[in-house]
Amino acid sequence: MTLKLVDDPPDRPAWLRQTIRVVLDATATERHRLLARVAAAPEAELVRGSDEDWGLGQVATHLLIVERGAALIGLRLAQAADPGPTGQPRPAVAAVTRAGIASLAEKVAAAAARLVAEFPAEPDVRTVARHPFYGDLNCFGWLLMLPNHYKAHLAALDAGQPSAL
Repeated sequence: MTLKLVDDPPDRPAWLRQTIRVVLDATATERHRLLARVAAAPEAELVRGSDEDWGLGQVATHLLIVERGAALIGLRLAQAADPGPTGQPRPAVAAVTRAGIASLAEKVAAAAARLVAEFPAEPDVRTVARHPFYGDLNCFGWLLMLPNHYKAHLAALDAGQPSAL
């Protein structure tokens, strides 16, 4: 078998678009798992929690805000634009509502659609923004952490462990 090593494969733009779709699909799977849990939860479970031990509603709010923000940060970085703020949103339990979670889910879907539509064929991979835990990440770093972020919070909830990560 003969192998040819290339630094600039001709199918790179298509591969990058497919990568974005794969990451967004994996993230959407985790989001749907979260939203199903929210839909099935009694109101008391949804609004339970504290600053030290987040309840389901706080985790849902946090994950949706982070997903939307990270998708847009990733897009702006890929376009070599200013990424905007990158802080860690920490939702107060008093602000949690089913309607708010549903509204955030709609905004996340719109951000994901925008990411797919506007992600450049030749993304800037040199521009970075500081992630609160992982340090400087480029556009792919911001996007690749999304499914794991969901998994970590959902696993903590499943294990009954504090989820204020």
